[in-house]
Amino acid sequence: MDRPGIVMHPGWTQNLIRAAQAAAGERVLVVVDEPLAAEGGELAAALREHGAEVRLEFWAAPERPMEHAPPGVLEGAAESSLALFLAQKPLGAEASARFELASAMSASGRMIYLGLVDRALLHGELSQPAPDLSAAAEALLEEVRGSETVRIRGAAGTDLTLRVGGRPWLTDALPLEPGGFANYPGGEVYVAPHADGADGVLVADLTVPYTVEGLVDEPVTLRFAAGRVTTIEGGVAAAMLRDLVESAGPGADVVAELGIGLNPTVSPRGHVMLDEKAAHTAHVAIGRNTGAYGGDNEATIHVDMIFSAPELEVDGRRVELSSTGKLR
Repeated sequence: MDRPGIVMHPGWTQNLIRAAQAAAGERVLVVVDEPLAAEGGELAAALREHGAEVRLEFWAAPERPMEHAPPGVLEGAAESSLALFLAQKPLGAEASARFELASAMSASGRMIYLGLVDRALLHGELSQPAPDLSAAAEALLEEVRGSETVRIRGAAGTDLTLRVGGRPWLTDALPLEPGGFANYPGGEVYVAPHADGADGVLVADLTVPYTVEGLVDEPVTLRFAAGRVTTIEGGVAAAMLRDLVESAGPGADVVAELGIGLNPTVSPRGHVMLDEKAAHTAHVAIGRNTGAYGGDNEATIHVDMIFSAPELEVDGRRVELSSTGKLR
């Protein structure tokens, strides 16, 4: 029950404030697309009560997809040390504009992005206590740091060798540090392979965003040679992915990321921002991986493709994938 004079803010706003480690007096940019206008107001109000100085901007333009982030968003990013971006209907072709937002912040600026979220998800699952996955993330990072080559396999047929020497292994399961970027909810360890460093086959049997609603209609099979996708096969989701890659221009067919999910409280359901964090999943992305990802491939898209039951080898050594997390 609410107490007189005390405003009870939604749980998801408090989770985001904690995840971002927002500080009293800090300048915070809140960006939402138009379907989440009310939620943008809720988050801004919670941040103001927390003591932050808040600027609320809309991710909107007369024509979509937009090539560049809206001017007000870029202006707000330049004057803020923290950005929180919520999008109910993100467009695959606007990845470059979303990266532009992060680039407009200072080198020490922090950002959390929530994509494909709606009011029901925010006030439901994302308002629940988040697990502490820091120990699991640190343990996996200890196993993979400094590696040259990784081999990732999956139950549906994935067998992909990736060259990652010299690339940083990162996680969104640790406290957000200056210069950090994360999704919410967190729960992955990830790396940006070299642009010519992917060979083999990827079979995404769970989720491919910007294609069909929910889980894929049938597994999507991508073959890689020297870092680039050579074929995309499958059903409706595969056809839609082919169209997206063909229309996206240079760099769209280049390997971008390998991520390993750690979060045992998430079950795959065809929602990329959740599924890629789920324990017992992994994902490989194509497209852009500059900026916070630590890569050097420019593209207008970044598409994560998620598969089940991954097995990981690092420089020929098998790495056990497990996750344990306690509720905060």
